[in-house]
Amino acid sequence: MSFPVSVWYGVGSVTPPFNEETIRRDLNNIKDAGFKYVRGWVNWRDTEPRPGEYDFSSVENLLRVAGDIGLKVILQVYLEFAPDWLPRLHPDSLYVSESGNTIMPQGSPGVCLDNPGVRARAEEFLRRLAQVVVKYPNFYAWDLWSEPNVIQWIYQPTGWRGLFCYCNYSKGRFRDWLRTMYSSINELNKAWHRSYLEFNDVEPPRFVSLHFARDNIDWLTFNIAKLREDLEWRVKVIRSIDSSHPVVSHSHGGTSVFSNPLFGEPDDWEMASVVDAWGTSFYPKHAGRVKPDHVLDALVLDAARSAASASGKPYWIGELQAGQGVGGFKATEPVTPDDVALWMWQAIAHEAKAINIYHWYPMMLGFESGGYGLINPDGTLTDRARRAGEVAKVIYENSDLLLKAKLINSDVAILYNIESYKWLWIAQRHSSDVLSRSILGVYRILFNSNHNVDLVSIRQVENGLISRYKVLVAPLSLVMTPKAALSLRDFVSNGGLLLVDSRFAAIRNDGYIDSCTPAYGLSEVIGGCEDGYVSVDKVSLRITNDLIPGLKVGDLIIGSNYVSWLNSKAHEVGVSELNLDKPSITINDYGNGKAVYVGTSIGLSYEVNGPDSGVGKLVNGIIGMAMVQPPVEVKSTKQGYVEVRVLKSGIDHLLFIINHSYNDQLVKVRINENVLNVGDALIKDLVTGASINIINNEVQLTLKGRQVVVGLVSR
Repeated sequence: MSFPVSVWYGVGSVTPPFNEETIRRDLNNIKDAGFKYVRGWVNWRDTEPRPGEYDFSSVENLLRVAGDIGLKVILQVYLEFAPDWLPRLHPDSLYVSESGNTIMPQGSPGVCLDNPGVRARAEEFLRRLAQVVVKYPNFYAWDLWSEPNVIQWIYQPTGWRGLFCYCNYSKGRFRDWLRTMYSSINELNKAWHRSYLEFNDVEPPRFVSLHFARDNIDWLTFNIAKLREDLEWRVKVIRSIDSSHPVVSHSHGGTSVFSNPLFGEPDDWEMASVVDAWGTSFYPKHAGRVKPDHVLDALVLDAARSAASASGKPYWIGELQAGQGVGGFKATEPVTPDDVALWMWQAIAHEAKAINIYHWYPMMLGFESGGYGLINPDGTLTDRARRAGEVAKVIYENSDLLLKAKLINSDVAILYNIESYKWLWIAQRHSSDVLSRSILGVYRILFNSNHNVDLVSIRQVENGLISRYKVLVAPLSLVMTPKAALSLRDFVSNGGLLLVDSRFAAIRNDGYIDSCTPAYGLSEVIGGCEDGYVSVDKVSLRITNDLIPGLKVGDLIIGSNYVSWLNSKAHEVGVSELNLDKPSITINDYGNGKAVYVGTSIGLSYEVNGPDSGVGKLVNGIIGMAMVQPPVEVKSTKQGYVEVRVLKSGIDHLLFIINHSYNDQLVKVRINENVLNVGDALIKDLVTGASINIINNEVQLTLKGRQVVVGLVSR
């Protein structure tokens, strides 16, 4: 079985329509560069130009020419690029915003698929497409939804994204969903504080009202479930014709960790459950990024891996950046050949099982014109294209090894709590930054300490699927469910270490606060109730004893966002400058485990205040209390820029050593004997073919800027 590495080739979509001679030339160049796969586009509007009249000639031409040349084809299907005649035949299918504005499509985003007439037409298109495509032996896989969203790719003149969809069919679907959630209209009225006479009277919320929450939460929960159901519907339609080829989808913006469900973004963990592989878009130098950040990139990859793994699925890189990030007037620093090679290997080091490079040509029209291409606009190859092809060849040659490779199990997990993300609407936050940066900060601390880290969803917590971890960190986890609370209680009681920060479980998932914070009896687990809290830009917490390894009495922890303190009988570790009489950092023994409470937003503080905040020492000390050791120790000339990952593949191991800096680095890696004990050995670098010595379980070498070593440790 081969490891798919493809390049996107969107003829007529992001390029002008090319004739067959040009397409054949391009596909030959793709193969000659080293690729065995190409990824084509299928737009609904292009293949059904008139109602019921289908023209799949461009799709078939791509499959036929690619087959002649020896390339396998992955197809990206876009229902969002829908026929322009749909609004004429189905005028009640237009998207409607919370303010009542209708969206007349301009090539995209199509129309609302909650309309049964439109959905029936979309189903027929998908079936007809599948009937054509399965005839070609070089067809490989489907991606049925690129960057799922309730409504895609609209940029309003006001800058306000709008909330969707409030058309009559979407409202009807919401009411049907509410009927499954509430036993009667009286139950809904009780939860929402309303006086509806029947479900057909219910209106979805369009704004935040001061003393209400459950209606808004239910609307977001419905839209998240709707996205999963709509992806599942696409899969079932294709599966009715094609039961053999893989069906995948991939997320927008890297991961739902960085998105706000208010604007129609999905929960990756939900979406991954209904496809054969879940993927992510991976753009380390995107025009929308402030600056490159290899740790943020690693988090994107681990989040995608974790979301897919939660459903027992592999993850793919649906889109990997090929060329310079361009967006309107903004252009980021150029992408180098070494960049593309590094990103490909970094993805595999985080367990990716397919890579799709976006795009062969640069974008030739629209907002991103001139950006993201692997080759020149005239069709000639660049050094980036040649280098990407070289890496693809190495991947193909080692497909079996790389497909079987799995990261060494992590003992540490970070909680992705979608319930807290829903609360952003109630809190009137349109950006998820306060939550996403809280997760990123904790992840950055653990990354810099060389830990493998999983992300777990609150659904996994509810189902008791966290027992294998020694440590669970729940950064700024404001909202809690009763099932998750019970599971966290069991996790700690059975020997786990739970690390929480300020405002942990402050809100119940029904929108209410409890009689004590944290809610649902979790005060017993952390050893007390929150006695007070204040919003702050910056605050000092002083360590008062030596219970946490690496910290001593008098050390300062710099906090951000909140400072809080407990009415607690737990072991006091630190107090805040705002309340010296009550503990702000505590350790509580509960059953066979421990719960550590830190009365500030630890991850956010690390992102704001950096390593000098003391938060890194605090978190690493707490991890040390659980006797968790990283798989490797890394020393390098420029600390924090060398990433090392150990993967197991059958009886063999792979040692990835990645220099994220642009400078040469002297690197020393010591492998934890509990992970891999080889003593003295010779390993082969799959990238260069060179041999590298391991002496007494240590590797020492000089890496050039942006160099990657993929060391095969054979048994």
